[in-house]
Amino acid sequence: MSKIAISIHKALQLPVMKKTRLVAGHKGIENNIKWVTIVEVLEDIGRLQYGEFLITTGFGLLENEERMEAFHRLLKSKLLSGIAIYTSFYMKEIPASFIDLADQNDLPLIEIPTDINFSEITKAILEQIVNNQMHLLEQSENIHRELTNLILNDQSLTDVTLRLSQLTAASILIYNEFYDIIYANQKDEFPANKTIISLNGRQVNISKHLLASLEKEATVNETIEQHIFTIYPIIAKQSCYGWIVMIKLEESWQELDDIAIEQAAPIYAMEFLKKQAIEETHLRIQSNFLDDIFSQNYISERNMIDHGLKLNYDLSLQQAVFHLAFKNFETIDDNLIDRLYHLTEQILVQKKKQHLIQSKLHSIIFLTNVTGETKEDKYKYCISLADDILKNWHYYFPNVELVIGIGTDYNQVDELEKSAREARYAFRLCDLIGTEAQIVHYQDLGMYDLLLKMRRNGIHLTSIYKDHISGLLSETDKEIDLIETLDSYFKNNQSIQKAAAELYIHRHTLRYRLNQIEVKTGLDIKSTEDLMKLKLGIMAYKLVAILDK
Repeated sequence: MSKIAISIHKALQLPVMKKTRLVAGHKGIENNIKWVTIVEVLEDIGRLQYGEFLITTGFGLLENEERMEAFHRLLKSKLLSGIAIYTSFYMKEIPASFIDLADQNDLPLIEIPTDINFSEITKAILEQIVNNQMHLLEQSENIHRELTNLILNDQSLTDVTLRLSQLTAASILIYNEFYDIIYANQKDEFPANKTIISLNGRQVNISKHLLASLEKEATVNETIEQHIFTIYPIIAKQSCYGWIVMIKLEESWQELDDIAIEQAAPIYAMEFLKKQAIEETHLRIQSNFLDDIFSQNYISERNMIDHGLKLNYDLSLQQAVFHLAFKNFETIDDNLIDRLYHLTEQILVQKKKQHLIQSKLHSIIFLTNVTGETKEDKYKYCISLADDILKNWHYYFPNVELVIGIGTDYNQVDELEKSAREARYAFRLCDLIGTEAQIVHYQDLGMYDLLLKMRRNGIHLTSIYKDHISGLLSETDKEIDLIETLDSYFKNNQSIQKAAAELYIHRHTLRYRLNQIEVKTGLDIKSTEDLMKLKLGIMAYKLVAILDK
């Protein structure tokens, strides 16, 4: 029930309305009057607004067929809260067609005698509406004052959420921008898994309503299972930080609930901005610290361990670097890096993982401790953590391809630079593992590690493949790609059948190509030594092609 407007039922109880008579539309008696409009000549009904209470004498209505037809449409339009017609001036009695249509459409139709002045009725009804508005304004200011005082007295948003719930007598859920519930006054009343809320045994997905409120940047009210969901976006600096969701029985909802949420939204926004500023400062400190670690810019390992403890991070544990970036970063919106940072940070916090994290132009890099008894256990642990991040990312951005590179775990500070470099290589060389690879541990690169070490030691990898497979380098696009043939042969563990199937050629064709490879390189595939030269040549060729991009 609205607290601003006055219902037709209550308006009829006003002293000035005692002589009036409700002649039709009794079922709409609880319709709310938003405003009172007096129109003597009904020429343009298009100017009437939803919820208005129309008072008219019906001048010239009965004598004009077009006006009569327009008035009939108005009675059927569900636009007005009610209509009052003066009789005895221009209309001796209300026509039967008006009464029938008003009853059919639950539109209260009231007969007013001529001894009541227009001004007396409008004044009496509008006084009620204005008084309600003043009362609502006072309540709104009280709500804003109470919630603001909580923040000024260093209370948390948990306390603000609880008080907002008490003031509105409703359940309150606060979502962040990733659709996670971060604050709630009654977590068990409406069990929720992200945007899926259990209500009267029904699973309700409110995600489209959250997006609708964000698009409008305004309150959205939806009635579901006899409950009203009031949703309002928390917006600051042209960014959405989340939503306030209020759930309340339909019969107890009132306009004050909308206003209460609108008053609360800026308070949440300010706290989120404050939290963001603290996070940015913390991120900058962590990022500088990681730069010092990776560039080995420190006096002693002990000094760095002590510095790490001040940041609640123990550098003496076994740990590895993770490198997160988008496969096609050139076409990626910069805001996605911020999204990736917040999602990664949130997952690490939820898992209670100590970590140091930094945000770069095209990537997110973090250092975290790795658990496990054996090398295989630690490998599986890293893959599992990366998989959790990847799954969460795909939940929000299924069409944006994320790749996670993981470095080897170490327990010495001076080896963490190596883990960071390995994580970066694991990301950059993901296509060497497979075009669909999205999580790559440096360990997965196998013999490529040897070639990378050779490259760091000043050995030109081009000399390796030119010495062994230069005869396979196609001069024109029309030539058969023998490098692709040989690569497929090695990837399939030298299985003629599997390689032929992958290349969509016959086994005899593959054998012919392998013979051509032997002729062009002067190497014998049946020789273990020559086979190793071919394999190293192919690997060096592929590695250089990627690193030179």
